[in-house]
Amino acid sequence: MSRVAVVTGATAGIGRAVAVRLAAHGFRVLAVGRDTARGEMVLGELHRSGDRGNAPEHRFLAADLASMVSTVSLADAIARQTDQVDALVCCAGIFALRPEWTDEGLERTFALNYLSRFILVRRLEPLLTASPSARVVLVANAGAYRDRLDLEDPHYRHGRPGMRVATRTQFANDLLAVELSERFRGTPVAATCVFPGVVRTDVFRNGVGVPRPLGAVLAAVAGRIGLTPAEAADTPAWLADSADPAAVSASFFGPHRAVRRIPDRARPPERRRVLWDVSEELAAPWLAGMPADY
Repeated sequence: MSRVAVVTGATAGIGRAVAVRLAAHGFRVLAVGRDTARGEMVLGELHRSGDRGNAPEHRFLAADLASMVSTVSLADAIARQTDQVDALVCCAGIFALRPEWTDEGLERTFALNYLSRFILVRRLEPLLTASPSARVVLVANAGAYRDRLDLEDPHYRHGRPGMRVATRTQFANDLLAVELSERFRGTPVAATCVFPGVVRTDVFRNGVGVPRPLGAVLAAVAGRIGLTPAEAADTPAWLADSADPAAVSASFFGPHRAVRRIPDRARPPERRRVLWDVSEELAAPWLAGMPADY
């Protein structure tokens, strides 16, 4: 029986490369993305990358992870596809310098980069713990940013445009990875956060609120010095596949499988608990019927 990997952001960039790498290693991949046409192309690539004589049945699942309703529908669709998840690799994300708000009242960057991940883990927890050895891999900046997360204003109604729009969501992933490692202690689930490196993708060119000249310059720099998506996918795919589970939870990671020390600012239990409680409150409409804690 093939191991099952859920990969978000799987229709482009790092997510697509991670999905292909895991399919080549024998996983059945549930590839998540917004664009159905791209999803069909990815499915073809997944089926070509594995053992053609014994290929698992990969699936594309359409979802807009800036929408919590869509995130819940995705979790339900995953549960219809499998009774266990062996790897959840969260690659979907956006770079933004300007806040925007969704129809659900959430700041879009926070919703996509962080809250959808929290909801997915919460709703998929029974499937993750059903695996003999599961991994949760959060692709973010892994300890790069200071704690600029204002949990009294999670919707960023009083915040200014600028780097904090994006960086606060990255620090939230740091806290979440450490908290998940603690909460999953004694279970088959390991969790970590990984920075894949500067990568040759359109993340800067497509950034929200990024002036066009700045986006072009950042994209040019990334194109010159950055890793290819396939190179950047190596560490997240390794963490999801064959890295030692104890090592996965003990550290953050960077490009080329480099170990990164978890920063002290991501360790305080009270800070992590406050984020968890705020997340539970924000996500409450979409966690109906789920246990309050685990």
